[in-house]
Amino acid sequence: MYGCELLASTAGQEKQQLDRYYDKFNADIDADKMLHVMSYINELRQLAVSQQALEIEVESYLLEALVKRRYGAFEEGVKLNNYALELAQSAGNKEYTAWAYLHLAHLEMELERFRFAQEYIQHAIDFYENDNSEYTAFMYLWQSKIYLAKGSYHQALQASEKAQSVTANIGDLSNEVAVNHAQILLKLGDYQAAQLMLAKVDPNQISKSQERVRLHYYLALANCYLQAGDFKQAIHTALSQLENSYNTHFLDEQAQLQFLVASAYRQQKEYKLAYRYLNRYSLSKDALSLQRRNNKVLQLEAHFKFDSQNQQLQLLGKDNALKEQRLLQQQQTIENQQLQQQRWLLAGILIMCVLAFIYWRWQNQRYLVTLKQQVAERTHALAKSNELLKTMSYTDSLTGLHNRHYFFSVINQQLAKLARINHLLPPAQLQNLIFAVVDIDHFKNINDSHGHAAGDQVLEQFSKILQQHSRDSDLLIRWGGEEFLLVMDNLTLDEAAHTLNRMRNAIANHQFTLNHNEALQCTCSVGFASYPFIAAMPELFNWEQVIELADGALYLAKENQRNSWVGITPATEKLHWQSDDVVKHYRKYLLAGDLQSYSNITAKLKF
Repeated sequence: MYGCELLASTAGQEKQQLDRYYDKFNADIDADKMLHVMSYINELRQLAVSQQALEIEVESYLLEALVKRRYGAFEEGVKLNNYALELAQSAGNKEYTAWAYLHLAHLEMELERFRFAQEYIQHAIDFYENDNSEYTAFMYLWQSKIYLAKGSYHQALQASEKAQSVTANIGDLSNEVAVNHAQILLKLGDYQAAQLMLAKVDPNQISKSQERVRLHYYLALANCYLQAGDFKQAIHTALSQLENSYNTHFLDEQAQLQFLVASAYRQQKEYKLAYRYLNRYSLSKDALSLQRRNNKVLQLEAHFKFDSQNQQLQLLGKDNALKEQRLLQQQQTIENQQLQQQRWLLAGILIMCVLAFIYWRWQNQRYLVTLKQQVAERTHALAKSNELLKTMSYTDSLTGLHNRHYFFSVINQQLAKLARINHLLPPAQLQNLIFAVVDIDHFKNINDSHGHAAGDQVLEQFSKILQQHSRDSDLLIRWGGEEFLLVMDNLTLDEAAHTLNRMRNAIANHQFTLNHNEALQCTCSVGFASYPFIAAMPELFNWEQVIELADGALYLAKENQRNSWVGITPATEKLHWQSDDVVKHYRKYLLAGDLQSYSNITAKLKF
């Protein structure tokens, strides 16, 4: 009797300890103290297992998977996520199965594999659809976020409306849904409706919310001011958030705030400040692109390793079963042989032993041959997967053109090849590279008027025209957004101008076709410069500075006329130039006559 009482007392203490840990667990999650949870999550999980608290065990695996992925341990995060899903499914717990699918949707959204993310979130919605609870609203909110990230704004709006119909008075979640709804309305160009939506949010509650929700609220608010024409208020709101957010987890939000500040300063004609924040935006976007690329590669590797391990386990299981069957057969054969060997003399026994040894050697050799074939096949499959990962990281998914990462991987080879050729040529025959930056005019108006899907169609057709009017030896890169970089070798400035003017005319004369056979006319502006910038001193200006000069020429083309091209070249070869100063203050050097501009614009260029 005393032993039973002691066991009951111990179980009761563990139950109380589990309750205390679980309350602390929920409080730390609400306060966004994810790393603090990791200090005691193993103790919580052990107590959950001993008390058979499956729900708490599944929650601990899901949270640990989220923290692992957030800090780069994607392989472990994928394993934990899938283990939580298997645990919930094996126990028949549909509620936690739905939450496991939600976490998988997060993972696929980080990979930008939106089709899989939509499938996973739909599994979660199917469970909560008729619940009309806070969880139902949460699932619809994430479905809306997936559509928003994909660019399907009307579908995102429908999902957000469903979330709003459930979150009438659910505190923080209601605020997050309202902010998300306002972001969608801003993408659709309805800033007045977005302002009304943000007016429903209590700023005092937002200040106590998670940092990402707070950033999205003020970003949406600043965008409303910008679209309404209140540029000072837009700048003040955005700068206040930039000063308070230095976490690298929010690079995307920081980049959007910097671009918004640059746009507002440009509308106020404060071009120096606009250029400063545009540069910061470019650096943030580069860092974000690199971070996303690394995340994608790491997560794809984690997926691949997880699938490979599952396949290896299945193959090993099949091999073990086959070996067991063979061993049983061999044992039965040996037993039969032993019964027969009793009737034979010593010579017969020796012969059977020799035959058995030869048979074993033959089987062993067959097994080794099969094993080598399997290793070769798996090695080939791994090589193909690595090549696919490399192609994905070097190709723009929308246009099929090479992206910045590909350009950075080959530009040094291009320059080394140019240096080797010029080393063998006389000064009068030296070759060069033309760096041309091509930008679609008024592209934002296309997105605002026709939608981002139409903008994507324009980008696809635009890239095909550029390919048709460029040579096989030219390097065509999608530089970012509606901007493209064309690198042409062995052309004079006049030949380059002729080629770019032909390309510009082809764009202007092309009729872009959108959905429902809607026609659209577009133009482009081009800026270009030659590398080496000064033939006598090729090392004075590096290729990055030449691209910056080409980008400056592009600004001149847009400011003076659009649907035009402008090239920049030195008027005199001054070998004492400070290249950084020339690039930074190229307009001053153009006015002074030290730099010379070429253009198809008949009027005098304004610098």
